Formats: sequence, structure tokens, C-alpha cells
Amino acid sequence: MKMQSERKGICGRIVGLFMVIITLTACGAQSLPEQFDEETVKAEAEKAIGYFNAQDYQSIIDMGSDAFQELISVENFASQSDPYHEKCGAFEEIAKTIVLGNVDEETQQSFGGVVMVGKYEEGTIQFTIAFDEEMKLVQFVIR
Repeated sequence: MKMQSERKGICGRIVGLFMVIITLTACGAQSLPEQFDEETVKAEAEKAIGYFNAQDYQSIIDMGSDAFQELISVENFASQSDPYHEKCGAFEEIAKTIVLGNVDEETQQSFGGVVMVGKYEEGTIQFTIAFDEEMKLVQFVIR
């Protein structure tokens, strides 16, 4: 019972983080917290996008925090991602990058991330990727 309560708490924090990052993306991003190096955040996000492009979803999951890893499976990742591969074709380049950050007011935990737009043969894919202070992936959203 205690483990289930802890899981709900973790899931609630992750959902809250997703909502905050989506809000930041829509309303103008805050600057990257000082705990993060902009080039490292960009490089790690590009690495995750590289795994996405190779359809190596396990490697993306392996980059994640414990909570991230508990919430998603390779099969789930594939079912969400493969339609983008089919629709957009081969990757060409990252066309746009916006670096953003956030500090959770309740826990004072800092998050750093990016919104990157990937250009593909038949369209674009927007990636919203966020990391915790340990550079563990806490969000990987495509649209």
C-alpha cells in the first residue's frame, strides 16, 4: 500500500512537471537554471533524438530517471513514435532549438530542457525534452 502511494506521488510530480514545461513552452521559457550547462543540455537532447531517429527506444528509456523508466515501456514508446517515423520519413537536421528551464516551487528541484524542431523528408517533429539536476531524462514528448 505504501509503495502504491509513493508511486502515485511520483506520477503526480511528473505530470505536474510536464504541465509546467508545456506551459513554459507556450508562454515563453524561463532561463536555464545555473545548475545546468546549456551545451550539455543540448548535446544530451540531441543524443536522445538520435536514439529516436534510430528507433532505439530502450536507449532513450535508459537515459531516464527512475520514475521515467517506471512509466514507459519500449512497446509503449514504439506505439507512440513509429507513426511519426512513417509519416515524416528520414531525419535531415535540427531546424530550431529553444533552451528553457524551471524550478519546482514545492520541491525546489531544478529542471533544464529544450524544445527542438527536427526537419524530416516529409515534415517536422517537435521534441520537448527535459532533464533533472542529475541530467536524467524526465520528459520526452513528440508532436
